[in-house]
Amino acid sequence: MIGLSIAGYLGLMVLVLHAMQEPYPFLDVHNESGRPLLIEQADAVSYRGTAELGVLAWRPQEGWPTGSYECEQEQLVARDLNGAVVARRAGACPSDSWTITAEDLSAAPRYQRASAPADHVEIRLVLDPYSSEAEVAAWWRALPRTLERAAAAGSATGVSVHGPFVEDRDLTLYVRGQDAATVLEFARTQVLRPSPGRVYAFVSAPGEPAPQTGTPVLLDATTTPSAPTR
Repeated sequence: MIGLSIAGYLGLMVLVLHAMQEPYPFLDVHNESGRPLLIEQADAVSYRGTAELGVLAWRPQEGWPTGSYECEQEQLVARDLNGAVVARRAGACPSDSWTITAEDLSAAPRYQRASAPADHVEIRLVLDPYSSEAEVAAWWRALPRTLERAAAAGSATGVSVHGPFVEDRDLTLYVRGQDAATVLEFARTQVLRPSPGRVYAFVSAPGEPAPQTGTPVLLDATTTPSAPTR
């Protein structure tokens, strides 16, 4: 009986050691371009169409799921917000890496921080980096049209949207308007559609730029934001 237990234990350890030797099942994507880029297969049906698999890379390192079968033949592209291909890669095998630089690209957009008008507030929207990749990719693909609609709606309500930007390790947008409740609801209903998952809103005092830290308001598809009290 003891012999069988020892044999079983040794067999389990062999399986564990074998699993530890398996290749890391992702292609490491290092985005050094300073802007968010959508990684997807080059033969996707349509960037604005039915393609589903996509990874939005904005942090220094993201992972593209891989498989060993014919991984050398997989063709990947990196697209900017407007859908333009800024980088290509042939091969997406486990434990490989792909570095995307800013070479031959225009300067990445940066938000020009300034105080809001005295009767306005500004909110800084920060995407949760652990949101579903599918939700974030779907939101990103729709974002150009979303921003166009938000600009039209905002012109009638005195709300403006700025971004997206990469700030340190954060993917951010800024929204300005006359009061916190209006701006938060505008962000939730006009900018975060379809929902990219959890988004944190840092709300300024009137006439001040949005804070970088503090206690944020949580925005997602199922919550109606309430303006913070000061």
